[in-house]
Amino acid sequence: MFRIIETYRSVPDRWAFVLAAIPSFILAAMAGIAGGFAGMYFYDRGNSKGDDVAVLTIGLLAVGTFTFVIVFSWLRALHHKISSRTPWFTWFFCLAGDLVITALLWPGGYPGELAHYMGFILAGWSAILLLGLVALLISQRLFTQEPDRTARST
Repeated sequence: MFRIIETYRSVPDRWAFVLAAIPSFILAAMAGIAGGFAGMYFYDRGNSKGDDVAVLTIGLLAVGTFTFVIVFSWLRALHHKISSRTPWFTWFFCLAGDLVITALLWPGGYPGELAHYMGFILAGWSAILLLGLVALLISQRLFTQEPDRTARST
């Protein structure tokens, strides 16, 4: 295992970025799908009420954002010391992707349909922001390397 980490550390920074992004995305997708199915089960116990796609999307985006921020920050910290900007960048990147997906799935049609799904959209974005913020705080606490502010300069 240490040999893999040492090989990863010797990779140039641009390639290390890609090597961190790919497994982070794969793990985030897998965790997001699991979170989406868990959310569907908790929402209606497996009985389709017709809102399964909305609940699946909420779980996918919220859990996927959480996982991507944690894993990407951890892999970047394995390569070199990272600042607190790395988890922030990762979270904002995920929020941009979540925004695009929300816009693509935005319900059209009659106004009653939009009113019905607005609760799902608000709940989804609340979950995305909450889990993203938790992931941001965990990543900053565990993986970032800030300068020592207690040392006096002479």
